[in-house]
Amino acid sequence: MEFAILDLEWNAAYSRRLKGYINEIIEFGAVKCGPRLQEEDVFSCFVRPQVGKRLNAVVADLTSITEENLTGGLSFMGAVSRFRRWLGDRVLVTWGSADILTLIVNCRYFSGSGQVPFLTQYCDLQRYAEERLGLGVREQAGLSKVAELLGLDLSQRAQHRALDDSLVTLEVLRRIYDPEAIRPYIETCGPEFYDKMTYRTSYVTDLQDPLVRREYLEFSCPACGAGCRRTGRWDQRNKGFRAPFQCRGCGYRFLGRVIIKQKYEGLIVNKKTFPVPVIEAPREAVPGPVGGMELEVREGVGLLRFPQWKGLPVTHAFSTRLGGVSGGEFAAMNLGFGRGDSEEKVSENYRRFCAAAGFDPESLVCGVQVHKTDIRRVGLEHRGQGIWRENSCQSADGLCTNVPGVTLVVYAADCVPVYFVDPVRRAIGLAHAGWRGAAAGMPQVMVRRMAEEFGSRPEDLLAAVGPSICRECFEVDEPVAQVFLALAGSEHFVSGPVTTGCGEEKYHVDLWECCRRSLLAAGMREERVTLGRVCTMEESSLLFSHRKTRGQRGSNCAMLALNP
Repeated sequence: MEFAILDLEWNAAYSRRLKGYINEIIEFGAVKCGPRLQEEDVFSCFVRPQVGKRLNAVVADLTSITEENLTGGLSFMGAVSRFRRWLGDRVLVTWGSADILTLIVNCRYFSGSGQVPFLTQYCDLQRYAEERLGLGVREQAGLSKVAELLGLDLSQRAQHRALDDSLVTLEVLRRIYDPEAIRPYIETCGPEFYDKMTYRTSYVTDLQDPLVRREYLEFSCPACGAGCRRTGRWDQRNKGFRAPFQCRGCGYRFLGRVIIKQKYEGLIVNKKTFPVPVIEAPREAVPGPVGGMELEVREGVGLLRFPQWKGLPVTHAFSTRLGGVSGGEFAAMNLGFGRGDSEEKVSENYRRFCAAAGFDPESLVCGVQVHKTDIRRVGLEHRGQGIWRENSCQSADGLCTNVPGVTLVVYAADCVPVYFVDPVRRAIGLAHAGWRGAAAGMPQVMVRRMAEEFGSRPEDLLAAVGPSICRECFEVDEPVAQVFLALAGSEHFVSGPVTTGCGEEKYHVDLWECCRRSLLAAGMREERVTLGRVCTMEESSLLFSHRKTRGQRGSNCAMLALNP
């Protein structure tokens, strides 16, 4: 067998034709090898974008590819034609199936054909490596992680560049190659292959669906193994269902969660149990300092503000659980629609909070938070979107504006809200940074976006990191830790591993410091960055915490408006 290993880089671009996003390929990189896996030839070319007008800042940072690099690139179909001649009849190898799926989507978009012209035999090396190294498939093994496990030196390779990644993949293949063991992983690319690759995984969202069998909804006691009875109704959350159970034997109470996926191969049923979380009642509304912020109580409604921002031409606040009308796990100031609370109560909570904090309820604008780094500029025409009326965008974890009368809103219940003010250009921004957003440099992306939109200079900006989970509470597994350990200066915000009582290795990540360093890397001045130092998990009687309550909660909001 002779192989050619391919790696692609792509840029998320909005297509008016599709009325949605497409991952537009911007670089091909590949290496040919002979029967003994000796390197024979390499292929590398840039692809000139035909859909996206601007290179995503995160992609540019990650790959070091510039828009100037792409200007002289080939058209996509030109690159496909050249690669087809170079490849010949070799088995095409990629790390994971994402590159092949992206190829199929790009071919369909640019040529109208859902088939890749050069694809006859294919091998997903990631699947083979996971099996060969005994890694399992619960957590997908990244290329750099497997290279590390095999003791490969990556210091001379530029990660997230197509040719270098294909050469690293070849090194991995050499270490784990067995011609007989790999043979079952080589597929012929006929109609069934394309059906499987393009099949869209879906989730069963109705328990009355005929596909749902009775045993999918039954649980054994995680403490003693005996049978259990359900003690409450099923709630649908996060693509799955959850209900309370009690053991018929020992009486242990727990939550059972079931997620039913419809994949090409058939149904995949994932069942998991959790201890019943303790939901604290909201604390007494007593004003005063909390961490580095100030708790104000107005007409019984509690709100947090940064004392350092007094006198700025903005109104800002972070909501608390105090002063709303919701009950139970949503008590009392729940600002999240769609979590199971009544819409009437959530609407009343918004009216009460806005009255106390000084916002016009009709001026609120919220994005669509999907843990990415997309930022949307909004104006008067967007007032009410995401709160009182449907949103007109598919992805926006950050918002910015220079228009008074528009209130920016992001949700955060352990994730990091980052507030931005440019007092010189009179512009504001508000960013949502979960761990993915923090690792992808969301604060830095906002600084750059405000420079593009309003001419803001980093040294003029003020930023403040709002209530979110602290370092001591944010315990993560190795795959998440590795994402942060790959960042510059990670020794300042990642600690561990430490071995838990269960024998598991855990790390701790300081999202506040990670975001602070992202702001400084963007050119902001250190003295103009404020850390609120309020932990949502430690202050769970004041704020909603997703981790503390295992998702049984309402929603906190960060709000920011430019004063007239």
